Amino acid sequence: MKSIEIDTDSGAEICQLTDGERPADNIYGEQPYSTPQGDRVVIRYYGTDAVDGGLSVLNLTDGSVQPILQGTARFPAFHAWGEHLYFQVSVGEKLLLKRCHLQTLEQEEVVELPTERGRFSYGTVSPDLRYYAASVHVDDGTCEVLLMDLVGGGQRSLAKSGDQYFKHEQFSLDGANRLLIQANQLPDVVEVHLGVLDVEGREGFQWLPADRPHTPRPTGHEAWIGRSDRVFFSTASDPGQEDNLWTAGLTDRAPILAARAGFRFSHVSVSRCGRFWIGDATRQEGVPIYVGSLASGQHRRLVFSRTEHDDKQWSHTHPYMTADNQWLIYTSNRSGRPQVHGARIPGEFLDGL
Repeated sequence: MKSIEIDTDSGAEICQLTDGERPADNIYGEQPYSTPQGDRVVIRYYGTDAVDGGLSVLNLTDGSVQPILQGTARFPAFHAWGEHLYFQVSVGEKLLLKRCHLQTLEQEEVVELPTERGRFSYGTVSPDLRYYAASVHVDDGTCEVLLMDLVGGGQRSLAKSGDQYFKHEQFSLDGANRLLIQANQLPDVVEVHLGVLDVEGREGFQWLPADRPHTPRPTGHEAWIGRSDRVFFSTASDPGQEDNLWTAGLTDRAPILAARAGFRFSHVSVSRCGRFWIGDATRQEGVPIYVGSLASGQHRRLVFSRTEHDDKQWSHTHPYMTADNQWLIYTSNRSGRPQVHGARIPGEFLDGL
């Protein structure tokens, strides 16, 4: 970990958290791979001809990096600000869901996944650790959302479709175990719908007011807002109307515009406390990352990521805040190789929003 810059406008201290010959990224921002204490984050490394890739945990207190998994790493399951990292590993012909405690680094097998049902997405684990839900894709083109009870055992299908591609599943953080699903309309994905499944209640989707006629098509970047039943998401924009950040709840008949910026955002996330949103402006020079208040509507640039998109996920910032709102974590290839960066957030910065 090395300090490389102080942002003269925000006062944020920018640090490069990883280094070396392997490309690295922070995986994704909508449900942060970070501890509830805010002291550790998960890093994904990509292999090179000389060194394997894998998953590691980085200690923000002392800068140490400890490996969790060596070799090609699957995308880990969403489990926002959790004590554990959940991930899939292949053992022979079996596909196992495992977990690693992010403080002790102890690992254990959770469950064998029923791959005879189809190809598993990375999935998501509920905050109470009871459920694992994943989109499963079959060769005949159908798709289902499969729920597995990690405590009581058993599994059941929550939804199935032949004309929608389910992905980006995320459990809510409010204890209600609602499941947010992105449903891409096939075959051309001209529509991207956002639906919620009630794991322990009513059957079928509750569709959020997203996509036409409510908004332009969502970008596929969405996140729960704290411990609420509301979702924050970005969309495309209409001619003459660049603002594209929205919130929507289960009982809303129309979405609410979250910020009036006059320009587009792409990747988004929400702080654990539910007060702040984070988004990058990929069309602006230096790809700045902004933080905004959901209450006041105010927003301000925290840093320039200075990443340059190269059609690879590792060049996307995927920004998020640690659980204690002390760090902004993001990926940038500003050094010439994708690496994970962090910006220490001045307390007065958030107070000013």
